[in-house]
Amino acid sequence: MLATLPFLGYIVEGLMVTVGATLVGFAGALLIGATLSTLIVGSNTLPRYVASGYVTVFRALPELLFVFIVYYGLDIAMRALAARIGIAPLEISPFAAVTIALAMQFAAYCAEIFRDARTAIPGGLIEAGEAIGLSGTKVRTRIVLPLMFINATPALGNIFLVILKVSALASVIGLEEVTRRAKVVAGTTKEPFGAFAVAAICFLIVTALATALQHYIERRTTFGRSVA
Repeated sequence: MLATLPFLGYIVEGLMVTVGATLVGFAGALLIGATLSTLIVGSNTLPRYVASGYVTVFRALPELLFVFIVYYGLDIAMRALAARIGIAPLEISPFAAVTIALAMQFAAYCAEIFRDARTAIPGGLIEAGEAIGLSGTKVRTRIVLPLMFINATPALGNIFLVILKVSALASVIGLEEVTRRAKVVAGTTKEPFGAFAVAAICFLIVTALATALQHYIERRTTFGRSVA
């Protein structure tokens, strides 16, 4: 255990990469998920079926498998494109690959969360907005979207924590995040317990901070949820 102490800074630096990948992947999942949920509840048949099919497919794929598909698939596509236009071979970074994979896959879960949150909004609130002369756009931006995000806060907080833990899979494609760095330290010191214990503590600290932030947001929006 003591042999791990000199490498604490090295492991903690990897935590910054883990948090960065989590935040970017989560932001992408929110954006794509909100778009998908809008299409699912829309009146156009084809976009609704396409969005529903997306959700079904990506909820069924294992996270590790999809990380490999994105990393190696995009690498092949970028190399082929570079060869076609006559430039030096292009490579995708592990960070870009894992954030794209996380965003695309967890967008399917976010879409379902947003759809349920949208359904939980009382129709009377929307009718009240229309009755006072708000346009359809203002009803969506001033009533529907705020209440939808308020209703979705607890579930989205859980999604963030899941993405944080799943981001450890990035180590398999060479991303220097906290788990991979802990593995390197374990190989150097021959003390795997100490190295991975430090990595576990890093995850616990981030999880505790994220949970505290989630509870703070929930307390601040209690009125909104009680109305919904």
